[in-house]
Amino acid sequence: MNKSSLTRARQRLGWQVVRDLHRAVVRPLGQDSDLFRGLRVLALDGMLLVVPDSPGNREAFGKSGSQRSPLGYPMARVVAVAECSSHAVLDAAIGGWKDSERIVSDDLDRHAGEGTLLLADRGLWGLARWHRLREQGAHLLWRIEQRKARRVQDVLAAGSYLARIEPSKHSKAARTVKAPPTLVRVIEYQLDGRAEVVRLITSRLDHNKYKAEELAALYARRWEIELVSDEIKSHQRDRPVLRSQTPDGVRQEIFAPLIVHHATRELLGEAARLAQSPAERTSFVRALHVVRRSVIAPCGFSPLAPTT
Repeated sequence: MNKSSLTRARQRLGWQVVRDLHRAVVRPLGQDSDLFRGLRVLALDGMLLVVPDSPGNREAFGKSGSQRSPLGYPMARVVAVAECSSHAVLDAAIGGWKDSERIVSDDLDRHAGEGTLLLADRGLWGLARWHRLREQGAHLLWRIEQRKARRVQDVLAAGSYLARIEPSKHSKAARTVKAPPTLVRVIEYQLDGRAEVVRLITSRLDHNKYKAEELAALYARRWEIELVSDEIKSHQRDRPVLRSQTPDGVRQEIFAPLIVHHATRELLGEAARLAQSPAERTSFVRALHVVRRSVIAPCGFSPLAPTT
């Protein structure tokens, strides 16, 4: 099959089919021993992928700089929700360079519900979203800006306190529908003597059952999704810029590797179970090499074949 035939086939297929295939095949891969107090730990995070500088990509995704003086290549913003223990990416949403991670990630809220604990960084905070996720049954542990959660309601033992978060003053000025205030537990700490104070808020209000140091250590697992981004951006891809000249092609080119990533992670999970070893100690890079040798090469397809 030549390049033009592949291009036409991809155009007929569309990107939504690839996204739906990813959603159909993925599932949490962690074991019961990976749960935190019976909760599956998930994390949200975003990454930017550089795409070819074509008119369609510029229009769909945008680029840095001003409208009169754009800089560099267009960039697609991808926000993913992943299981921390297994690195399984459960879903992803795609936006443009100027879209905020918070807005793009709204499409992923359905993955947080009963039996989950969701970790997120400062850029994903939103009071209305906090309420929405709590109503779905999810428990939350998020980092928040220093100026937030200042209305102290009660000081608790072991380095935490209860605080009330009010709607933003900017929201009030805009006369939009306001989210009601919420009561959260605040945990503050410093890392390795650094001056910066890390401020976390959580829906787990019981300071006796959920120790502050335990939740702080748990939040560190959010960095697992940073490793997922590295696996996808640095190890699965052979070049810094995606190949597709059209927005639909770009979206295909994002979801297709996510399917491969999940299949590779599933193989690693099975290998870890057979070896009775934690999944975190298995090498994604070595597994990817095995997959490429055993699946791609015998089929006669090149992973470097150009696409649009």
